[in-house]
Amino acid sequence: MSKSLNPESRGLFSASRRTVLRSVAGAAVIATLGASLSACGQAASAETTVGSSMEQITELAKGEGTVQLIAVPEDWANYGSQFSTFTEKYGIATPVDTPNASSADELTAVKNLKGQKSQPDVIDIGYSFTGKAEAEGLITAYKPSNFESIPDNLKDPDGMWVGAYYGVVQVGTNTNVVEAPKSWNDLLDPKYKGKIALPGDPRKGASSIAAVFAAALANGGSVDNIQPGIDFFEKLAKSGNLVSITSPVSALSTGQAAVVFDWNYNFLGMEKELEKSGITLETTTFEDGVFGNYYAQPVVADSPHPNSARLWVDWLTSDEGSELFALGGGIPARYLELKEAGKLSDEALSMLPDAGVISEIEFPTVEQGETASQLIVDQWAQKVASQ
Repeated sequence: MSKSLNPESRGLFSASRRTVLRSVAGAAVIATLGASLSACGQAASAETTVGSSMEQITELAKGEGTVQLIAVPEDWANYGSQFSTFTEKYGIATPVDTPNASSADELTAVKNLKGQKSQPDVIDIGYSFTGKAEAEGLITAYKPSNFESIPDNLKDPDGMWVGAYYGVVQVGTNTNVVEAPKSWNDLLDPKYKGKIALPGDPRKGASSIAAVFAAALANGGSVDNIQPGIDFFEKLAKSGNLVSITSPVSALSTGQAAVVFDWNYNFLGMEKELEKSGITLETTTFEDGVFGNYYAQPVVADSPHPNSARLWVDWLTSDEGSELFALGGGIPARYLELKEAGKLSDEALSMLPDAGVISEIEFPTVEQGETASQLIVDQWAQKVASQ
């Protein structure tokens, strides 16, 4: 299933974060803590009160006036529109520290800035980091007002985190250089020698490990067995088809690569920059290996603006927040519910992958992600990187 991007398409965000995309290094050592905390009504600190209802949370949040964020660039999944619309509605500022930080950086910032006004109130982390964040006591439970309508595989049952949006792995091709591949097997063709790239190192980046997962699904593997994906990229490396790049948009612009993997929503953001270089980009979701994954938005424990933090999570999972994610190509957590109710605009739906593709997505559990990450750490250097 493919979709060509043209100058008239709406490009809402770029790929600036790809080079540090939600680092998954060390994910294999993440432990999951079973204990849960209470949701609304928990005090963030001895001096701070958290509202016990949405009305109270909203009023207290307006008094706080700020929700301190981290690692969410304006051009990532249409977050820029989330910021401006949220601020316009509630009068609450949304400053973002270190927009291009990785998930590991986010957890470090929470620890290093503890007790300071600049400490993040909410983080936006790859799913493999949720267990680590909980085990280290960095996050607290909060169930947003629409918690029950969020699918079970996009939330912690005790409310330690919810995932507001997700994406699907796609292949973007500079068709000025080479014909777009239609399947994983096509990538082994000699005509792609020196032209295929991951968006980064899968030992560090969530988008890259997602591509390896997708390759595994297409080659007899599963979310429990990523080995076939590693073996596939070993073949690509040995054939000379696989190359290393600094970033997808740079690679496609300069000719460093012509076929690149990434999230569907990141390809939308490349459009304007590639257009300047006269490049025609075609994006494809391979039918033989559909893989998607989410990012989680937990509330930070004892954060400086606890009510604003909770209101922000509510906003991201609301009807309005979901529409904004969809306009940027991010599949909202409540996609099926909102689509069936006619609450996503035709424009927003046109920015998302085909409904058939979305229906095939199976998210790995945190434990499955940890196992896959460890296997990649153990084998990637020898099997792929050294070729």
